[in-house]
Amino acid sequence: MLVLAAVPRSFAAQLQRAAGHRFRFLGAGTWSEAVESILREPLEMAVVDPGLEGIPRSQEIERVRVLFPSLPLIVYTDLTPGMVGVLLRLGRVGVREVVVAGHDDHPDRLGELLVHEAARSLSRRLIDEIADLLVDCPGQLKWAIETIVREPAAFHTVRDLATRARMDRRTCARWFTKAHLPPPSVVLMVFRVVYAHRLLQDPGYTVEDVATKLGYSKARSFAQHVKEVFGRTPGELRVSLTPDEGIRMVRERFFPPAVDAPVRTLASAS
Repeated sequence: MLVLAAVPRSFAAQLQRAAGHRFRFLGAGTWSEAVESILREPLEMAVVDPGLEGIPRSQEIERVRVLFPSLPLIVYTDLTPGMVGVLLRLGRVGVREVVVAGHDDHPDRLGELLVHEAARSLSRRLIDEIADLLVDCPGQLKWAIETIVREPAAFHTVRDLATRARMDRRTCARWFTKAHLPPPSVVLMVFRVVYAHRLLQDPGYTVEDVATKLGYSKARSFAQHVKEVFGRTPGELRVSLTPDEGIRMVRERFFPPAVDAPVRTLASAS
């Protein structure tokens, strides 16, 4: 899982120690770099410091919150006199997770917080939703499929998927059939569109931004895939389905349960 770390280097190092190999961090030293990363990279979470550029400020984080509300935010900062008012303002716009350096940023605490926030992400919910279909798949294939869900722009072809799973394309396709999954090419398309659906909920992204972020060379191709998966245009999708409704639709249309297998739903997982 890729996490934005718009924090000082010492905080980023502490985050890395806490996360181990479970998360990858993309650093940003300025707010302009942070926003550019949000627009272009497949981020699942952001850890930010209101004092990133020296003087404690809430405006930049408030702007991120307004433009990209689906991106989970964790504030990680020093508690200084000037920071108290900033944290109060951020609390009023819905920022709830705050870590104070030197007080509650022990690696165990940080690791637990990152894992907790990751479990609430859309990608984690989609992985859980299709978990019953992956029970008998080889471990490397499960890992590859989970990676597609989290970073769909990194996989453009079935060969990319097979390579990540350490098998040839034919073997990969056989495992998909055995698991009652659609063909790998269809799964790649569906996961990219589900990821796009989450991004389209945020006013900070244009349709063109989302298409570019997911590796589409033409917005027309992206729109065609959205239509195939959800039966809507990208513009219609922004306002017609919540992310949870989108996951349910995808599960019903593309990932029906195997015969005699218990169905794991969002309702039963909550």
